[in-house]
Amino acid sequence: MQRQETNFTHTRHAFLMNLKGEARQGEDFVDGQRIVFAARRPGSVIYIPPRSVWTGWDDGDATASYLLVSIRRNFAERMFGDEAHGYLDGLPPSIGFRDSAIEVALHKIANELKCPDPYSSTMVESQATQLFVQLMRRHGIATERAKGGLSPFDLKRALAAMEAQVDGGPSITDLSRELGITPRHFLRAFKQSTGISPHAFMARRRLERSAEMLRFTNLSATEIALECGFGGSSNFTIAFKRGFGCSPTAFRRIWRT
Repeated sequence: MQRQETNFTHTRHAFLMNLKGEARQGEDFVDGQRIVFAARRPGSVIYIPPRSVWTGWDDGDATASYLLVSIRRNFAERMFGDEAHGYLDGLPPSIGFRDSAIEVALHKIANELKCPDPYSSTMVESQATQLFVQLMRRHGIATERAKGGLSPFDLKRALAAMEAQVDGGPSITDLSRELGITPRHFLRAFKQSTGISPHAFMARRRLERSAEMLRFTNLSATEIALECGFGGSSNFTIAFKRGFGCSPTAFRRIWRT
């Protein structure tokens, strides 16, 4: 074990993800206020608001590696509109938490920046938006309902039904019938509320669930593919490479070394 001092600040929204090493005990302060210490293992995430100062110390592995993604304040304001100041000012610092959606988005941003192509800027902006949306959801910061979207209650019902059957998923007909609307209306309203189609949401959740299983279980890639509804290992490998930039086997090796 080795003690390390922390002194970090940034003018932008800062997301850090632990790639290697573990901080097992210590103290954390943001702007002089004590934050409950959480052990930082590989995969854990840290969010520090712009111009906030994170200080403290920790005892853990002698070497560590973090992925840092910083996002300009005006990007979030442009994405969420004039009311963004109030929403984003409500985002508190968070140190050492786990969130599959945020981890996936950070990985995708890193992969796009590592091997950019003409579409990378659009992909990065999309994933950056997901970071803020997920943070606001985690902290219960509500924005106004998007015009033409589902009500918060109906959106919660739809997401719960989809989460419960992530391996196959309910059909659009089943979901729309549950909410008492037409399939066409559901498709349009779901995308208006979330920014993605129901199919894209389910595909992302399957990938997120498969990534969790690769990290925390000893199931084979084939077993995970079937458990998450990919139908077979070849389909799983293709989808996983598209989402994470590496094969399931390589992903498991990275997270376990």
